[in-house]
Amino acid sequence: MNMTTVTNRKILPTTLAAALAGILLVSGCTKQANDDTATDAQTEVQNTDAANNRTTSGAEQANIDRLALSYVNMAHAAYKDSLGTAKTLQTAVNAYVDAPTEANLEAAKAAYKAARQPYSQTEVFRFDEAFVSADDQREIGSVDGWEGQVNAWPLDEALIDYVSDDYEGEYNSQDNIINSDSIAVGSIKQDTSTITPQLLADMNEIGGSEANVTTGYHAIEFMLWGQDTNGVGEGAGNRPISDYNTTDGECTSGESANTDASICERRGEFLKAAAQLLVDDLTAMEAQWQPDSEHTLRSDMIARKDNNGLRQIMYQMGSLAFGELASQRMQVAFVTGSTEDEHECFSDLTHLSYANNARGIQNVFNGSYKTLADKTVGGYGVKNYLIDTGHQDVADKLAADFSKVESDFNIIVEKGEKEGIKIDQMIATVGQASKQGISAEEQNARRGWIETAITSLQELTTGIESAAKAVGIDNLDADAGS
Repeated sequence: MNMTTVTNRKILPTTLAAALAGILLVSGCTKQANDDTATDAQTEVQNTDAANNRTTSGAEQANIDRLALSYVNMAHAAYKDSLGTAKTLQTAVNAYVDAPTEANLEAAKAAYKAARQPYSQTEVFRFDEAFVSADDQREIGSVDGWEGQVNAWPLDEALIDYVSDDYEGEYNSQDNIINSDSIAVGSIKQDTSTITPQLLADMNEIGGSEANVTTGYHAIEFMLWGQDTNGVGEGAGNRPISDYNTTDGECTSGESANTDASICERRGEFLKAAAQLLVDDLTAMEAQWQPDSEHTLRSDMIARKDNNGLRQIMYQMGSLAFGELASQRMQVAFVTGSTEDEHECFSDLTHLSYANNARGIQNVFNGSYKTLADKTVGGYGVKNYLIDTGHQDVADKLAADFSKVESDFNIIVEKGEKEGIKIDQMIATVGQASKQGISAEEQNARRGWIETAITSLQELTTGIESAAKAVGIDNLDADAGS
């Protein structure tokens, strides 16, 4: 399953919320922006309102206007940061491929880690497909339809490059993109002789399998780190730099030496092509949120802000928190102890992607995104809207839910960053951990960090639903009307 799959895409029923969930939140990036940020650009919203029939008071209309404008401004800022860091990643990748040294590899890995920080915060904008208007002149139909080429996971790495002998996946041929000029995926025969961004895009999810991922962040992650063969034990992937050595006799595929360097050359071509495609995709998405644009996702949101705009925003918060982050990314891995379901399974950076996913939800709640240039963008969030419409108690309760989740997940981030205990080690069952020399008491404590966070998410999900009901949204079904 990959990022484009969501548990119950159109509604967030409380009964399911009681059974599934997990969310991660960190502090420090949600300082409330000055309201002037929204006021200065108010003209953009007002100009789009002319054709809309208003049935709300002036004050209520101003609240919706400010919420929508803050939302699109945060989206633009987050995608702009994502594009900038992707370009930095591309530069580092190119430098590494051209000169495969340990220093250049570490620089590329650091650039990958940095690039994931802003992008993971954009995922709250993803769940829009049931809301956006049809527009043949818009380059991108929806964030959700676009996102699979950028962030799909888990990927079947055997389709791309060599894997360990005990690897089990859907794709089980010895031929892969790196080592063959042509491969067969089911009944499809694919020419892979020339590796380009277009080839990778054409092959993504080839044969209709969501595991056949050939593009995006996680393909780059795999090409930098390689497989993590440590299971639930300590350590990430450890692809050697000799995998990119283009000197005959010195090119490897892990522990195996190659007779010539063509495989290493193709690895470099793949990595460069994946990085180029990522930059191209993010360039297109950043353009969709630029101010004063027409036929874009931004102009679409502004044009229909009075018709389900608030519902979309709250639906997106809940969908990421509950359907994706909680159940798909955390609950499945936690229940099964499966490292294949760990979101950043090659690099062991899952704790950070969880954190920034949740930070993105918090950004929308608080109406505040902090850019990499240390500028606060937004100015008005769901919290402000609840307060301004007379629901201070609901806003306070939801803020408390976020605070509880923040506290629980800060523990996970701290353990991962400061103590080196990664998500794959936290999700291990007691039986799995015992084989790594971890006592049942210690492993129950580690699993408890995840389980406590899941419990906190149940309360947060209920809080989002309660907030929606307080402002007249009986359910968050995208087709329920305004």
